[in-house]
Amino acid sequence: MTGLLRGGALRFRLVLLAAVAISTLLIIAGVAFSYLFENHVNRFVVRELTTHFEQLVTSLSYDATGKLQSTSALSDPRFSQPQGGMYWQVDEQGQPPLRSRSMWDESFAVPTPPTEPEEDHAHILRGPGGADVLGLEKLIFLPDAAGKEHKLVITVAMERSRVQDTVSGFGRPLIAGLALLYGALMASVLLVIFLGLRPLHILKQAVEALRTGEARRIMGTHPEEVTPLVSEVNALVEAREKQLERARQRAGNLAHGLKTPLTVLTNTAAQLSTGGQKEEAGHIRLAVDQMRDLVDRELARSRMAAGVSSHRSPLLPAAERVVETLKRAPRGDAISWTIAISPGTHLAIDNTDLLELLGNLLDNARKHARSAVRIEHDGKALTVEDDGPGVAAEKLSTITRRGVKLDALAPGTGLGLSIVSDLAEVYGFTLVFEAAESGGLKARVGLPALN
Repeated sequence: MTGLLRGGALRFRLVLLAAVAISTLLIIAGVAFSYLFENHVNRFVVRELTTHFEQLVTSLSYDATGKLQSTSALSDPRFSQPQGGMYWQVDEQGQPPLRSRSMWDESFAVPTPPTEPEEDHAHILRGPGGADVLGLEKLIFLPDAAGKEHKLVITVAMERSRVQDTVSGFGRPLIAGLALLYGALMASVLLVIFLGLRPLHILKQAVEALRTGEARRIMGTHPEEVTPLVSEVNALVEAREKQLERARQRAGNLAHGLKTPLTVLTNTAAQLSTGGQKEEAGHIRLAVDQMRDLVDRELARSRMAAGVSSHRSPLLPAAERVVETLKRAPRGDAISWTIAISPGTHLAIDNTDLLELLGNLLDNARKHARSAVRIEHDGKALTVEDDGPGVAAEKLSTITRRGVKLDALAPGTGLGLSIVSDLAEVYGFTLVFEAAESGGLKARVGLPALN
């Protein structure tokens, strides 16, 4: 129970707590109502027995011989039926008891006879046929014809099963009523929870739209309890965008600032080589290449949008733009470029990063393709495929390493696929290289299309 309350949906936890609370309260209420009703029935039985007692007292008298008798029958006919369920008995010390006809030839054993007329004793007694009865005992003084008072203990009783049947009869509709009440209360709780959590559901949809790039901010009117959260989320998004823009500006400034020193070093190496110092010039060129390698890689990483998935970038325009650029590169116009992408396809990646991703994959395909490159998105993943010589299976795992060039004659620094791998790490998508059906290299990027 504790684990369920700590985790899981808030709606489920509220419903579970409400169900437990309502069940507990209704059980307590059911027990309390049953107890009160049983006490009410017992009091009613005692009042009824008191009425019969008064009728019996008025019918008792002594005849001329001093024998106790009942001169009139009681109003309830059950007193006259053998084991009829209603009984009376009059006890006088030293005399046989006077009993109702319903007692037949049995009698009550009074456990604690009252000692004063004001006392009322109610007991569960053993009645005719072994049945339990609820008996009311009272003490009276009745004078005979000579004026002598006799001390009589009168017991009027009713079978307890009749009381229990009445209580049981009340219990069945009580349970049915409580069950209906439980259903009505749970329905009310579900309605209250649904309406109460509706703003959170709307907020969830707004956050989802923000995550997928459908919205740039959480808009709309929200309850005052969640308004601070909305403000904080919007502020966080704005701060992230500003931070990303500053990082890209710093990256551009750094690239521009390093361009001139590296060019100077390259020219110096060329002058040294012309002057006969080829070994020293080679060392400088090697250092310059390493610096360019490191700078290009770190600049590419700094331009990445921190891997957030709140972007929504159109894929087809980006692919067409990159292809048009690569057609102006060496051999670009001699390659057949096929773009199989639906016009409405959007990916959860920053547009700049998407251009970086496509640029490196397509440029790598251009360098190695014989005559054709195909770009496709099937709704689940983006694939870039060329018809070049391909890559040996044992070398597929190494092509994304920084500076690795499988073709030493091909131009470039070997950074392109490494940058693509960095993007995959930052955004958390899968990147798989495999052999294409045409024999070339096929890159599969696990970026599904957004709805």
